Amino acid sequence: MDKPVSYTKCLLKAFIVTVVVGLLVLGIVAKHMTDVDKKSHSQMAKKDEENQTKTVTKDDGKQHKSVKEDYRKKIKSDDKTNMLEEKKKNVQPASPDRVSKSYLVLWYDMLSYLHKRNYAKTANFSPCEYNNCKLTLKRKMANVSDAVIFQGRYMPKNTGFKRPVGQVWIFAEHEAPPVYKSLAKKFGLYNHRDAFNWSMTYDKALADIHLPYGEIRRHKHYISKDYDKIALNKTKGALIITSHCQVVSRRTQFLKELKKYTDVTILGKCGTPWDCGKWLFHDNCFDILNHTYAFYLAFENALCHQYFTEKLYENFLYDTLFVTRSGLPHEASSIFPEGSVIDSDQFKNAQELGGFLNKVQNDKRDYAKRLATKSQYYSINYRESYQRALCDICYRLNHQDLYYKNIPDILQVFNTQHSCR
Repeated sequence: MDKPVSYTKCLLKAFIVTVVVGLLVLGIVAKHMTDVDKKSHSQMAKKDEENQTKTVTKDDGKQHKSVKEDYRKKIKSDDKTNMLEEKKKNVQPASPDRVSKSYLVLWYDMLSYLHKRNYAKTANFSPCEYNNCKLTLKRKMANVSDAVIFQGRYMPKNTGFKRPVGQVWIFAEHEAPPVYKSLAKKFGLYNHRDAFNWSMTYDKALADIHLPYGEIRRHKHYISKDYDKIALNKTKGALIITSHCQVVSRRTQFLKELKKYTDVTILGKCGTPWDCGKWLFHDNCFDILNHTYAFYLAFENALCHQYFTEKLYENFLYDTLFVTRSGLPHEASSIFPEGSVIDSDQFKNAQELGGFLNKVQNDKRDYAKRLATKSQYYSINYRESYQRALCDICYRLNHQDLYYKNIPDILQVFNTQHSCR
C-alpha cells in the first residue's frame, strides 16, 4: 500500500514542476515578443515620422519657393531695399567701438538746395553712431574716396578721375524725376545710368538713403495762442510765392482757374514782383503769413510720389493754413497728420476747392479751430534731415556686406510713369 502513494506523490510533483517551468517559458517568450513588437513599432513610427518630415520639408520648400517668387514679383527689380532689410535682421553688425577702418566720402557736386543753406551744409559724421567717416568737398580726393556723392541732374559725362574698384557711387537728388530726366542727356546722367550703388532722395519708398526736405511732427505739449484773434486778422485769402511758371504740374494754369472762385495773390516772377528781404531767408517779409493771408498754397512744380518741398516745410511754422497740391493723388492726406494740411486732391476741381477756402475764411470760429489743430505740429529743421542721411551713409559703409549693390538703371528706379501723375 505504501508504494502507490509514493509513486502518486512523485507524479504530482513532476506535474507541478512541469507547469511552473511552462509558465516561466511562456512569460519569457511573451516578454520577448513584446520587446520585438515595441521595437518594430518604434522603427515603424520613426520611419513614418521621417517620411512625414520629408513630405513637410518638401512641401515647405515648395511653399517657400512660391512665396519668394511672389515676393519678387511684388517688388521692382531695381528696388532691393526690403530684401536688404530682411538680410540685415539675420546679420549681427559690428559694434561702433570695434570699428577701426575710416571712410572718406566726397561730395562731388553738393545739392543746390543744400549748398544754399549754410546752417545745414556744415553737418558732418561726428554725431553719428558710426562716426568713422570723413566728408570732403575736394574733387582731387576722388580717386582715394570710399564713396562719391553726385548731384544727379548735373552728373558730368566725364568725372575727371578713374573710379577705383569697390568705390561706392551715390545718386543724390532733391528735384522730381521729370526735372533730372530732362537733363539726363544734356549732362552725363544718361551715360552713367548704370554706375550707381545707392540713391539718396526725398522718396522714402524708392531711395536707399532718405533725404526729405522736412518732416511733420507733433509737439509734445499743447501750443496755446489767441487763435480767434489771429483768425480775425486774416483779411486776404490765399498766397503763393513762385518764380517757375511753365512746369509739368501745370501750376500756373491751375492757379488761373482757382482765382476765378477765390482770392489768390501770386508773388514772384509768375505774378506781382516781390523783392522784399533776402533770398532764402525767412525774415520779417514773411510776417504777412502770420497776420494777413488765411492760406498758403504749397503747389509744387511736379506731382510726383512723396515730392513735398520747402514750400511746405520751411513755411509750416507760420500762423496760416497750408493747401497742398503735390505727390500722387491723395498722398498728402495719407502722409501728413490729420488737420495739419488741406489736401487739394480732396476736391473735384479748382471751383470746389475755391468754394471751400471761402467758407473756411469767412467762418472765423472754424478757421481758428483749424489753425489750432495745425499749430500742434511742426516741421523739423532741414539740417536734422541731412544729418540723419549722413549717418545712414556711414552706417552703410561700415556694413557693405549688407548694403553693397549695383543699380542696373537709376532712371528706371525713379520711373516717371510710376512715380508721377
